[in-house]
Amino acid sequence: MNGIALNQNVLGLNLKIGHGFEGKDQGDLPFRIIDDVPIFHIRCNKFDRELERIDSKTMQKFGEFNHPGLMFGMPNVSGIIKVYVDFRFDDIYVLLVSGKLDEWDNGPSYPAWGVAAWTPKVKGDTKMKAGARMFHAMILAMDYVEAEEWTTSDYEEDWENEWIPSKRCAEVMRKVRVLGKKGN
Repeated sequence: MNGIALNQNVLGLNLKIGHGFEGKDQGDLPFRIIDDVPIFHIRCNKFDRELERIDSKTMQKFGEFNHPGLMFGMPNVSGIIKVYVDFRFDDIYVLLVSGKLDEWDNGPSYPAWGVAAWTPKVKGDTKMKAGARMFHAMILAMDYVEAEEWTTSDYEEDWENEWIPSKRCAEVMRKVRVLGKKGN
């Protein structure tokens, strides 16, 4: 269940019966350009690198948040999304996410993992700066924001209490909302 929820409601992939989860393939065309750097997202680009395993030695935690509708239903089931920047490759950073539905509703389980986004390493970058760009793109993909739009759907005024984002995640989430209100 964690894998289904993560793939559909965070990574924006579609379940195709008999084929598994799929995105579309727009080749080398990035999902977004953020701060003049291309961001590729699993919803629109195929990740062609091998991640043999999740390795805590090559990752740094970016943050986490509660997704109030991680699994759609009656009622929706919330869950925790943890966000990591993986720096194992010489030329790119990778945004890895783990998702786990609340145990009170789903029972005990292990989190599901997935690649959300990746971006080239550029001069002057830090892991957290690249992580913020990739997380920004992840939010846009998660909410199915079209390429010409720069904001997520209207959250209710109390969205921070519902989503409970960590400091870094909250900064990016707020930035996305402000961009939308300005019409950028």
